[in-house]
Amino acid sequence: MKPFFLKTNRNAKTVENLFVLSVFIFCFSCISGEENSPSGKVEANLRELSLDENRLSESNTRFATNLFQQLVSNGDSKNLFFSPYSIHQALAMAMNGNDGEVLEEFIQVLQMEGMSLEEANQAVKDLTSFLLEVDPKVQLSIANGIWYKEGYEVRIPFKDAAKHYFSAEIAPLDVYDPNSVDIINHWIEKQTDNLIKDMLDIIPEDAVMYLVNAIYFKGDWTYNFPKENTRKEKFTLGNGQEILVDMMNLGESAGFKAYGTSEYTYLEIPYSSEQYSMGILINESGNLSELYPHFTLENLTEWRSNPRDVNLILKMPKFKIDYRIDNLSNDLQAMGLVRPFSFHKDNFTQLFSNPTDDLKISRVIHQALIEVDEKGTEAAAATIVEVVETVSLPPDSTPTIFTLDRPFIFFIQEKHSGAILFMGKLENPLEDD
Repeated sequence: MKPFFLKTNRNAKTVENLFVLSVFIFCFSCISGEENSPSGKVEANLRELSLDENRLSESNTRFATNLFQQLVSNGDSKNLFFSPYSIHQALAMAMNGNDGEVLEEFIQVLQMEGMSLEEANQAVKDLTSFLLEVDPKVQLSIANGIWYKEGYEVRIPFKDAAKHYFSAEIAPLDVYDPNSVDIINHWIEKQTDNLIKDMLDIIPEDAVMYLVNAIYFKGDWTYNFPKENTRKEKFTLGNGQEILVDMMNLGESAGFKAYGTSEYTYLEIPYSSEQYSMGILINESGNLSELYPHFTLENLTEWRSNPRDVNLILKMPKFKIDYRIDNLSNDLQAMGLVRPFSFHKDNFTQLFSNPTDDLKISRVIHQALIEVDEKGTEAAAATIVEVVETVSLPPDSTPTIFTLDRPFIFFIQEKHSGAILFMGKLENPLEDD
């Protein structure tokens, strides 16, 4: 059994309270709080997941944690937000244009070892359908689009796979027309409820295909934060500096799932029917570099499988993050996807039926936005894979107040499958104001 620590202040009295709290959780089952009942809770549309769906969900989660570790490896202390599900799905579409050793690189980086291409594609289709239907009160859309250079001929098997497994819209594009960039941008805006705008800057003349994924999420908290409870309160940055932020406050006790050790606390903040939740990983120091080594698939599986039921009066900051990655190529190459980013005769051999010069991925652009307030969370993201041609052309019954008043890692996840749709880190709630 693991002790569970909740740090809310940095004084001796708090340490004493935390010790008492950990003893209670060590020894007793939780007594559910009744003060703050779920608002508009509905029953989830659950079904048993297939073996391949479970394998794909694990692949998605492992890819998510690996990519997160890669993105934070530069030690940047700024906010971060992205959708690993969107990136995973866009690359999975691109994977279908390859075979041989290049296909194997995609499979390894996307953590799909042991699955055939057909099994992986079917699992993508089935898991996406499950995520879209599991909670009728959560707004979720996942869309795919493919544009190819006018005059080129897309192979029928690739086109069929894109349509059947990814429900992708496929259309030719005049890459020489400067206005063509608006076609892709307007599609992304529409799919993300106008949150992601003007994402694609230019279309180079050597571009032959764009594979695009867009994802949109909007969910109300199971326990809404009353707006009148929001106050200016202190938030301590990783460097120790204190700033004033809009701190939301439930005001009444509510039940949460949590897991903790002396080094960190994991907390799930549920949406709607509790199938979707925002996972939080926080420590006492606020130094996120100390948390990164703990954020692994294995630990996440343990936290999800063996949480404690706790009663808390939760306080957390309102925040908004608008984040863009101009090119993920270096990060993906560091993770093992190397060949597709250099011109090579073996790249994308299953993409076009007409002869082409050597192809490569020139850019993987990603943009994501999240806004968290008293009612819930709205988030959106899009991923563009640009392919170009070489130019030859138990707690105490007294509720604990738990305040997220220092930097933390967060992610939006679905409980039954374990899939992670969005993730990031909040270093400074005022950074994107």
